[in-house]
Amino acid sequence: MIIDLIYFLNIVLSFIVGFYLFFQLQPLHHKLHTNALALYFVLNAFCFSFYLLIKYEYILYVPYLYKIPAPITYLIAPFAYFHLRFIISKNTQIKLFDWLHFTPFILFLISYLKFYFIGIEEKEAYVSLIISDFSLTYTDNIGIIPEYVNSIGRLVHPFFYLVLQWFLIFSADAKALKQKDKKLYKWGFNFTLLQTIFTLSLFITIFTLPGISEEAQDSFLNKLPAILTIGFFFTLSIYLLWKQDILLKLKYFKAEDPNDEIEKTNKLSELTKVVEEQAYFIDVDLTITKLSGLLQLSQQELSSLINSEYSSYNEWINEIRINYSITLLTPDFLNTYGIEYLATKSGFKSKNTFYRSFKRMTNTTPTKFVQSIHTEKE
Repeated sequence: MIIDLIYFLNIVLSFIVGFYLFFQLQPLHHKLHTNALALYFVLNAFCFSFYLLIKYEYILYVPYLYKIPAPITYLIAPFAYFHLRFIISKNTQIKLFDWLHFTPFILFLISYLKFYFIGIEEKEAYVSLIISDFSLTYTDNIGIIPEYVNSIGRLVHPFFYLVLQWFLIFSADAKALKQKDKKLYKWGFNFTLLQTIFTLSLFITIFTLPGISEEAQDSFLNKLPAILTIGFFFTLSIYLLWKQDILLKLKYFKAEDPNDEIEKTNKLSELTKVVEEQAYFIDVDLTITKLSGLLQLSQQELSSLINSEYSSYNEWINEIRINYSITLLTPDFLNTYGIEYLATKSGFKSKNTFYRSFKRMTNTTPTKFVQSIHTEKE
C-alpha cells in the first residue's frame, strides 16, 4: 500500500513536471525541445498510471481506456531522443525521415483498433477478467499483432533509442556544445545516464524474476520494478526542478542558423575592436555586467555573442588581454618592470592567472616568448 501511494505521488510529480514544461516555462525562441521533454514525462506518467487503475479496479469506470497505453509506450523513447537531438544539434527541424520513429506506435495502434471499438458490455466483461488475472495484460492476444511481439518490443525499443542517444552524446555536435555550454551538455548527459541506469536495472529485474522462488517474488522482488520506476522518475523530476539553471538554459535555448552565426562572428569582431581601442580590458575588475553597460548591450546579448565563439566571457576577455601583453613584451620591458607589472598592465588581477592564460594561448611562458622573438631577429 505504501509503495503504491509513493508510486501515485511519483505519477503526479511527473505530470506536474510535464505540464510545467508545456505551459509555464515558455521558451523564448523554440518549443519543440521542451515539448518533446514534456511529452516524455506526461506519457510516462499516463502509461504508469494504468498499473494502479487496474490493481485498484478503477479501470472498470473507464473500460474504453484499456490498452490505450500499449501503442503510446512506443512514443516515449522517441520523444526523449528528439529532446536530446534538438539541444545537441541545435536544430529543431523535423525531417521526413523522422516520421519513421513513429512506425511502432502506428502499427500497434492499428493492431488494437478492432478491440478499441468493441461494445461497452464486452469491454467491461474483458476488463473484469483482466482484474482477476493481471498477467493477461501481457499475455492476451486481442490485437492483430501477437501480444508477445508487443512484450518483446517494449523491452527492445528503449534500448535502441538509448544507443542513439549515446551516439549523440559522443558526437562532434555534443563536443561543440560542451565547449560552448557545459551546463546544457551536462543535462543531456545526465538525462541519458539516468535513463540507461533505469532501463538496465528494469531489464535485469524482469529477466531475474523467473529464476527466483515464488515466495521471494511475492515479497520484495515483485515490487522492485515499481521501486525502480519511482526512484528514476523522482530523481529525474527533482533534478530538473531543483536545477533552475538547466530550466533557464532550456528556456533561452536557440537553434543555430548559419546566417546568424556569421552575423554574430562579425558583431563580436566589432565589439572586440571597441574593447581594444577603448582599452576597457585593462580594468582588472571588468565583469560582463560592467562591460555590457559600457558597450550599451544587454548582458544576455553580449553573453550570446561571446558564446558563439568562446566557451566563456573570461576566455574571450583574457585573449584580448594576452594579445595586448604581447605587444608590450620586449626584453627591456621585462627587465625594467617585470612579469607582475605586465600582468596588471594587461588587465589581470594576478600574476598566476596571467601565466595560465598566456601559456594556454601561446604554449610557452612570457620569458621564453621574448627569448624566441629575440633569437629570430638575430
